[in-house]
Amino acid sequence: MKKVLSLAIAAALVAPAAAMADATIYGKVRQSLDIVDFSDAGGDDEIQINNRVSRLGVKGSEDLGNGLTGVYKIEYGVNISTNVGGNEFAGNGALGARNAFVGLAGGFGTVVLGRHDTPLKISTGSLDYFGDTAVDNNLGYTEDLLDLRADGTLAYISPAMGGLTAAVALVPGENTTSVEGEEADGLTDAYSLALMYSNFGVFASVALEVATPETTVHPATSGDDHENVRLGLGYSHDMFKVGMIYDTIENGVDDSTSIMVNGSVKAGPGNVKAKYFKVDSDDSTANLFRTGSHDGFGFGYDYNLSKRTQIAANYVSSEMDDSGDKSSVVSFQVNHNF
Repeated sequence: MKKVLSLAIAAALVAPAAAMADATIYGKVRQSLDIVDFSDAGGDDEIQINNRVSRLGVKGSEDLGNGLTGVYKIEYGVNISTNVGGNEFAGNGALGARNAFVGLAGGFGTVVLGRHDTPLKISTGSLDYFGDTAVDNNLGYTEDLLDLRADGTLAYISPAMGGLTAAVALVPGENTTSVEGEEADGLTDAYSLALMYSNFGVFASVALEVATPETTVHPATSGDDHENVRLGLGYSHDMFKVGMIYDTIENGVDDSTSIMVNGSVKAGPGNVKAKYFKVDSDDSTANLFRTGSHDGFGFGYDYNLSKRTQIAANYVSSEMDDSGDKSSVVSFQVNHNF
């Protein structure tokens, strides 16, 4: 689990151990062919080709001496499948901002300024074994969690101490105005906190994210603060891993609770995976955060053709609690990292 945590957190915020003389260009190209089945009144089967969070970035660091390192990263999402029916040859691929920051790292930890995943998002990123697929918690057809990447962020992550790591992000409102006419002009109009533990194969996390109605971090739906609490728990072994996420959102309008449990077992050069998810929402219709109360399951298999190229097959099915409408997706995916 330590390796998983380092991929999810340290690679994003903490500088590499050895200072890089030159910038590193990197990226991921991820595409899927999806067979989608909708059972609602207007639902027809369809075949889609979808982008699965392809990205392109540059990152680096500089040794400043005396144990201090300068770090930077600029990353863009590359949407290479933006087709809308009847417009297949328009070439509507586009770039979208992802993490972009500059900062300083040392024995005290790492401090960055810019656009970055919030600590709440980071806290359970390693626990979703279907990341960037049709069965992702935030991508495709499950929509279990509300994860954010905030602009104008001051973020800090501590060094690991006895397996514990803390992360804090502060987001000033910069004079945005709420529906009640109040302005956000402080440093902590929105903030995100996380405490993570990783040791002996066990991973646990607790996180809190709060935004006042005046901020644009979470669009205001009432005069109440938006509060998001998330708990994560996982265990990793040489041959398998299991993870669970419990998440609650309160904002005075459409409060919701979700739980997700998934697991992965090594099978040769690949992995067999399964997931169950359930969302309970006060609003039975599509709302700001979730598509109403629903539950479902998914499973899949990924196969590593090399260290950088992977193919995968996934299936996900979900059902709305009130209407009984169902959807399912069979997805075949190709991934390449560089």
